[in-house]
Amino acid sequence: MRRISHAVQADSVILDAEALAYNPTSEEFLPFQETTRRRRKHNIEEMAKEVPLKAFVFDILYKDGASLIDKPMVERMKILEETIKTDDILMLTSNHVVSDAKALTLLFDEAISKGLEGVVVKKPESPYEAGARNFNWVKLKRHSAGALNDTIDCVLLGYIFGRGKRAALGAGALLVGVYDPKQDMFVTVTKIGTGLSDEEWGGIKERTKGLEVDHKPARVSSLIKPSVWLEPEIVIEVLADEITRSPIHTAGKVGDEPGYALRFPRLVSFREKDKKPTDATTVEELIEMYQSQGKK
Repeated sequence: MRRISHAVQADSVILDAEALAYNPTSEEFLPFQETTRRRRKHNIEEMAKEVPLKAFVFDILYKDGASLIDKPMVERMKILEETIKTDDILMLTSNHVVSDAKALTLLFDEAISKGLEGVVVKKPESPYEAGARNFNWVKLKRHSAGALNDTIDCVLLGYIFGRGKRAALGAGALLVGVYDPKQDMFVTVTKIGTGLSDEEWGGIKERTKGLEVDHKPARVSSLIKPSVWLEPEIVIEVLADEITRSPIHTAGKVGDEPGYALRFPRLVSFREKDKKPTDATTVEELIEMYQSQGKK
């Protein structure tokens, strides 16, 4: 609490917030199990580096002796913005005013692609209602499908420099994709930040030696720019919890519609010795897996 006290512009406050484990390199939230690895009494500093937390503030209930729960949400949000000065730990959740289902769907897909469970829709004039279930506040949550039945063969398209503990290792996250045979392109499907040991992270640069290029390869479609682009040659085996829709990935993306992405991906193995890049999972196969995961 001492580390975030400077960010609170008040003598006393009650906030509605949640602490989540976060990978700053891949810019994704980690599964709840990673958050629970944080011990309360032992190795606190070590775990803080390995599993950094971000505290996301949703609402403000009380400030400097005054209750705010009966004030409309738009007024509470204004007070909250005046009270909290965001930093590397304490963050304000983003708020958007939407008036149609399509805009809401895009926001929902974006939240899911970042590893979040969904969004909360609130009426602008609503008071704070703890635990209430009504039409003033509605939670939209993803369908929890659990781990996919099969792994996915992806192609390594680039890597992002590590931060913190991984800065000295070189790579801290991998940008990977699948194959689109109709366009003869490799399209992004996720960023991977787990599944490798420190030794393996340190070996990424050596493993990809000779494949680095200073521009996006002609056969790669990506809205994300990694620290280092790679020619699409290395195939990796990936396990994920589920496939979701994502506005930031290009696999299966058509026009303004979201593409497809892997949620909570982890690297299982490198397969460049027994698989060619064009033997990787295709966009069509990925979509079939997405459609079938809800039928379990």
